Amino acid sequence: MLKIKNYLAIVVVLGCVFVLVKGQEFLPAAPPDRSLIYTLDDQNKLVPLPFEQGQTPLRPETTAKNTKVSYIELKGEHALTVFNTASPRVFLFTYQRPGAHPPFLVWLTPHKGARRVTAIAQRGMTGFAISSEEIIKPTVRGLVKDGDLVFMEVRPRTSLMPGEYAIIGDDLARIATFRVTLTAN
Repeated sequence: MLKIKNYLAIVVVLGCVFVLVKGQEFLPAAPPDRSLIYTLDDQNKLVPLPFEQGQTPLRPETTAKNTKVSYIELKGEHALTVFNTASPRVFLFTYQRPGAHPPFLVWLTPHKGARRVTAIAQRGMTGFAISSEEIIKPTVRGLVKDGDLVFMEVRPRTSLMPGEYAIIGDDLARIATFRVTLTAN
């Protein structure tokens, strides 16, 4: 009887270990180029997302005299990168210091052959803010820290609906975009 209990205990422990090992996600090592935003390909290799140039009638380089609501626009109807998952894994470097935030994952709306997100210039400040209704709340996992620079994984907290998305920081020339389709290619 004691041998059977020991055997069952070993089977249960090994089964739990198998489930834990099988269920773990691959976590990539930090890449040398810290300026890019990455995703994983089918072989779990980091692949940079292409950047697009955003345009806005706001003047983010100057201090706003008044608060103004406008937009950031990306030309073209669709992003080049297509994800067939509602929870894409995105990896990037960002600074972890007071007042700094990682680039925002935002939902883009179609507008006359382009894609837009609402942007706001706040009185007395330079730069722009993104409308909070269009920011996808992320789950952030820090992977590697080097001083105040952190390599992290950013994922949406909830499943993304099919559509166009962007990762927007403070540089309009470097907006990473992707499309979620949830269908086979």
